[in-house]
Amino acid sequence: MIKFTVYIPSLFLSSDLPDITIATDHEAVNFRISIYGNTLLEGLYYAFDGNIVVSDVIPLLEHYMSGNTEMNFVDVHLEASSGDETAELDFPVLYCDKLTRLYDPSDWLRENFLTLSHTRRLSPDGYINVSWYAANREGVMFRAYATFINDKGLRDTYQYAHSGNGQIAHSNGVLTEYIMLDALRDLIIERKKIESLILQSVTVRCGNRSATFFIDPALETNTPIFYLNCFGITEHIALPRTTTVKVKTDRSLASVGKTSQFYDISTSKEYEVESGPLTSDECIQIEQMLTSPSVRIPFGQDCSKYDTDFDALRPILITDYTCEFSDTDEKLNKVKFTWRFADNTPSVDMPTTPGIFNQNFNPTFS
Repeated sequence: MIKFTVYIPSLFLSSDLPDITIATDHEAVNFRISIYGNTLLEGLYYAFDGNIVVSDVIPLLEHYMSGNTEMNFVDVHLEASSGDETAELDFPVLYCDKLTRLYDPSDWLRENFLTLSHTRRLSPDGYINVSWYAANREGVMFRAYATFINDKGLRDTYQYAHSGNGQIAHSNGVLTEYIMLDALRDLIIERKKIESLILQSVTVRCGNRSATFFIDPALETNTPIFYLNCFGITEHIALPRTTTVKVKTDRSLASVGKTSQFYDISTSKEYEVESGPLTSDECIQIEQMLTSPSVRIPFGQDCSKYDTDFDALRPILITDYTCEFSDTDEKLNKVKFTWRFADNTPSVDMPTTPGIFNQNFNPTFS
């Protein structure tokens, strides 16, 4: 007899996975845990008093899933066998690197997007992206509610079904929607028949889930930082901040006769960042960004400031940080951190001067 005795809810969060327990009357069983045919752990386990316990499987799964935007929701396969007898068990796992203590996360997932920050500040040239876990046969209509100042200086609202009107999910999985703020402005101007507007906030809803994004013009000049949150979902934050660039060279000095020269030279460039005041939801974002397995920024002439392709952005490493958040009203929350590009060779943003000449070159230009 071989039997898995693990309680299986409709969905596991990876951080809440229990130890795998197997009841058996065999002396030992061959155990294997895999994801889509890729074996994470395999070995022969001996029973004690009719039970086998495979402990500490969380790091195995999270190491396999972390840092990959395509692997935040997987099906885990367990297999235990001895001789001709085999027991198998499959269950879904959603990546989460924070301990939640949710006995069954399905209720929470029905009422929340896959984020810990339900209000955020966005730059006017940015975009909204939210993801959520949709259960089979669940309605997936995604609505947006915009508040804006019209061309007459009056506050107005506009709401519409962005996607999924009358549709349902045909399987369990993670869904994602994007709203480009420029496209949203154009849509409102067309539908409301106005000439211009100032977008103030956008609330998005799907079922009982809701999140609100406030549009802050002060963030327009800031380069956003993209990261994978605790659910492995891409988020971005355009911090109000000041950045100090520090260039450092490590080298040795060799003296030969009457002269000396440097050798074994390596040059590095780091960026020290000090943020402006942060909201409570931004503090939650910052905590996840500083500890994220993957952080990236847009960099270079060929990269859009708000690129929706996370893998197209340049990876960076946060090498040091000071993060102390207080719940008092006496002091505004801020953060300091230092980052560098993942590439060892220092990066530069090459200057360009497109359209400098409006006619063919001739010697008078020299």
